[in-house]
Amino acid sequence: MPIAPLFSPRRARLLRLSVAAALVSVLGLTGVSSQAMAVDFDTSAHQTHQDWQTLIATLGDESHVRAVQRTSYSDAMLSVNATPGHCRTPWIEVRSDLGQRQAVSEVVNRVPIDLLVDEQRAQTGTAVLSTQRGDDGLYVRVNGIDMDLLASRLATGEQLHLRLRMTPDTSDYWFMSFSLNGAFTAWQRMQTLCRAS
Repeated sequence: MPIAPLFSPRRARLLRLSVAAALVSVLGLTGVSSQAMAVDFDTSAHQTHQDWQTLIATLGDESHVRAVQRTSYSDAMLSVNATPGHCRTPWIEVRSDLGQRQAVSEVVNRVPIDLLVDEQRAQTGTAVLSTQRGDDGLYVRVNGIDMDLLASRLATGEQLHLRLRMTPDTSDYWFMSFSLNGAFTAWQRMQTLCRAS
């Protein structure tokens, strides 16, 4: 049974969970010793846009431009990312702190996800949940979303709501909500930085 295209933002606010604890429990993720080190990107060109920031993340020859929202949760952040040379194909990612470094890099699940700005009609896509060896985050990459439509909604929206279906049980949803204060300005700067890089 497909996920319904609309859901209640009020219910989303009421059902907020400690994301990291729930993900560790459901997915059975395992940690490694603190000896394993995560790979960190160098960051530059930081700028704040109310609840959002923009920056360039670089590791060797790899570079991405990011619009980041990390004020809504203490253990999770939302980012919209673009890669120079491919600026017209940005992607959304949520990173949740699992509290322990992971032993392997792997895709741990693929689940349906809905994105909803305020009370507009939701977009449905796929969330790919993965870990990176030596990193204490769970990464949720969103695929199959109309990013141009999302960008147009960022201009006037107040909240971005995410709904993930974590098991075949159609009532087993996780909800997250992120402030959109400054999101459209951050989106515009991300695009400018991407094209200039």
